[in-house]
Amino acid sequence: MGESYVYLEPKKDSEVRLTIKRSHFIGHARLARSVEQAKEIVREISMKYLDATHNCWAYRVGADVPQRHCSDAGEPSGTAGKPILGEIERAGLTNVVVVVTRYFGGIKLGVRGLIEAYGQTARMAIEAAGAVRRFKSKGLLIELPYDKEGLIRFKFKSLAAEDAAWRVSYGENVRLCGEISLPNVEEAERLLLSLAGQGIIFTWKWLDD
Repeated sequence: MGESYVYLEPKKDSEVRLTIKRSHFIGHARLARSVEQAKEIVREISMKYLDATHNCWAYRVGADVPQRHCSDAGEPSGTAGKPILGEIERAGLTNVVVVVTRYFGGIKLGVRGLIEAYGQTARMAIEAAGAVRRFKSKGLLIELPYDKEGLIRFKFKSLAAEDAAWRVSYGENVRLCGEISLPNVEEAERLLLSLAGQGIIFTWKWLDD
């Protein structure tokens, strides 16, 4: 299987803690499949630790052309957000947001010390979250008769992307919208052409073209 078809996501949410020169650091790594979801997680964790000195963060979202952003959240420029983002990229993860909370302990860490502390906390959170391989996918919309819905769901079950559920709408006909794993796109297209030729489905189209 070509590596271009595959990307890595966090396997689970994680929380880690460590203390460096009396400053307490709390690291969270969470799954986020959209920028909006990543920002909401940052807000949630920042509100949970509203009394903290800093809630610094970074996210990387998207399988093909990832969107990334980071924030030092009041720490000296480049000492928090960039080290966190660097650990995300070093791990090869996407669809992830990492938030590192700091409670200042009265001893300044200096620029190098901050970079190392935020990087270490992020690395620990990422390692605790683990990673799972996912296949990139392509959106598919199929319009079909009501009495063929079960058949179509069955025929495409093995071709659909992992964790992807068909979204359905009912009108004059049934409209199924789902995700096909990229390695299976050619096979799916052959099946679609055959089904359309037999009149089993009315229309179909790829949504990412």
